[in-house]
Amino acid sequence: MTVVFRSPDQLTAADFEAAIDSPFEVPGPSPDLPLERLILRQVVRQDPVEPSTRERFSLFLHGSRTDVAIDGQIVGLVHEVLGAMRLFMVPIGRNADGTVRYQIVFS
Repeated sequence: MTVVFRSPDQLTAADFEAAIDSPFEVPGPSPDLPLERLILRQVVRQDPVEPSTRERFSLFLHGSRTDVAIDGQIVGLVHEVLGAMRLFMVPIGRNADGTVRYQIVFS
């Protein structure tokens, strides 16, 4: 099966706002076993920087595992509605239960 990745330029804050509290999977070595399952918790919009009118926003996601922390890198993410995408994601801390919080910035 060929996976078609959506370009970050095709994704909007509104797309992600509609996906709050839904899962994004980071594919693992096996299609049946994702490396991590992230839940989108928040989308924060920012004003465009002149002269660009490009939409700026950040995604905040929570991981589901305490034994995995993905370093800052481009990761493949798959969502049941938004499809597959490759985005730069960084860890920004841990939740009280030991799972990792991540941020993705569109600027």
